[in-house]
Amino acid sequence: MAPASLTVPGALPAPMADARPDPSRRRVSRPLTRAARTRVDSAALEREVTKRLAHRPLAIALTRRLRNPELADRVAAAVVYEAGRVRMSPSLLAGVLLIENGPADSTAISTQGAIGMMQVMPVHIGSYGCLSGDLLNVEANICHGARLLNSYLHRTKSVEQALRRYNGCVRGRNTPRCHRYPLRVMRTASSVRREMLVNAAKLSEASPEDRDVASSMGANVPRSIQSPDSTAEDSIRTAACATFLGCLRNSWSR
Repeated sequence: MAPASLTVPGALPAPMADARPDPSRRRVSRPLTRAARTRVDSAALEREVTKRLAHRPLAIALTRRLRNPELADRVAAAVVYEAGRVRMSPSLLAGVLLIENGPADSTAISTQGAIGMMQVMPVHIGSYGCLSGDLLNVEANICHGARLLNSYLHRTKSVEQALRRYNGCVRGRNTPRCHRYPLRVMRTASSVRREMLVNAAKLSEASPEDRDVASSMGANVPRSIQSPDSTAEDSIRTAACATFLGCLRNSWSR
């Protein structure tokens, strides 16, 4: 015997569904929201622009934050170099640096004894094959910070857990508000990455040699900036996507 249907007390019985389709009802296709469209792989774009433009996009982003072009260029060059050595996103490494040491003061020493740009503890000196053990040196400090973070990434297989370890948020010896540290770093890294991509698009306008990158990218040029709502808009965006960095300019400047 078939089980009795369940009803909710106080609810009216549901009407029987009409199996015949109602021709008067038409499905109205709504334009896709921006979030529903295919997303651009921003990590791949960051790798590409770093490969093409080295540390320049990051240097511009850091200049806006540090208000010191010479220091920003030096930090950006070290971050991109060390990130490349350990196969890490430069924006992630820059995010850690900016949260650890917002003013990027190479002489900063915390109450716990952490030193320099990335607030590295002296106990880590000489453990990661950096050329210098002078944590007051910009390049040496970033080298130690990058390789320390990379070691935590390999151990934990989790960016969040690696960031917690970097911040000393393990085994109950928590730094204040350490549970918020990964989110703060990731938000800053995301902002830095976006700025890098916008800067790369602007640099491409001034650098004709960068406009040939599409030939090396082939079919991998992202199509996510295409809109299904307007044929004319599609044509404009397709023309703007004649180069890879043109796609960046069109997508990230909106």
